[in-house]
Amino acid sequence: MKRLLLSFFALIAASALWAGEDDFGVWGEFSAEKEFNYNWSAGVEAHFRTDRNSTCLDRWGVGLNAKYKVNKYLKFGAGIELINSYTRSKIKNWDNAGWEIDTDEGIAVRRTGYRKTNSYFTPKFRFKFDVIAGTKIGTWLRVSLRERYRYARVGSVNAMRTKYRKTDTYKATDINNWQWEQVEIGEWTSEMIDPKAEDAYSDHQLRSRVKLEMDKKKNPWHPFVSGELFNDISNGMDLYKIRASAGFGYDFNKHHSISCAYVITFYHRDIENDFGDRLHATSIAYDIKF
Repeated sequence: MKRLLLSFFALIAASALWAGEDDFGVWGEFSAEKEFNYNWSAGVEAHFRTDRNSTCLDRWGVGLNAKYKVNKYLKFGAGIELINSYTRSKIKNWDNAGWEIDTDEGIAVRRTGYRKTNSYFTPKFRFKFDVIAGTKIGTWLRVSLRERYRYARVGSVNAMRTKYRKTDTYKATDINNWQWEQVEIGEWTSEMIDPKAEDAYSDHQLRSRVKLEMDKKKNPWHPFVSGELFNDISNGMDLYKIRASAGFGYDFNKHHSISCAYVITFYHRDIENDFGDRLHATSIAYDIKF
């Protein structure tokens, strides 16, 4: 147990250290699965994720799933999830900010402001279907490929908004050379305005993951590495996210196991056409089998 805890805290430290100026979060997951026979199993799962250097809850969710094992090389899976996803507050500068000048009096006023959309949680419904193929190479290396189709329906939300305004006054010191000095600093005022309606929408996604894992008999430790591609089917199979993971699994016994990993996700930026935005995370998952 001591070795397990040290390994987990080492992953947290490594994720935070490697993040640097990037974002950092912690992911947690719990699942319970019941095997009915060789072919069929079903389970429940719950998860949460943080971001903004692990100071903010990014999302949480619960789900149901089922799996069908065709043979030792192939199995299918399906599941549904209900998720609450967090959207950060947004600020937009006031488009009409500007000057009003009275040249006869040598007085000018400058109006500035911005509009803030408050943060909110968005409900999401997800359906996923998995095809998982795998084989063992030699006596210890397991290679698997998972293709996951995911449909998501994102619910509508009315996001609260606040308008902030301020007016400063200036006096001309040299009107001919257009020189001014500030004589009065205005106070900020705020006003609630109509909520912004975020419409519901749907998307379709294909996720392709390759995983290499040490799977040696009577060894409770299972180190692994994986890589995953996220393609937006709704947008011409656009590759919008790449994820890489490295970690380990540990079997306490045949019913209880834990998995810890360092995860880095690269997000595609349309403007710069690269994957410059990154999220580093430490993931921990606990699994019970009956």
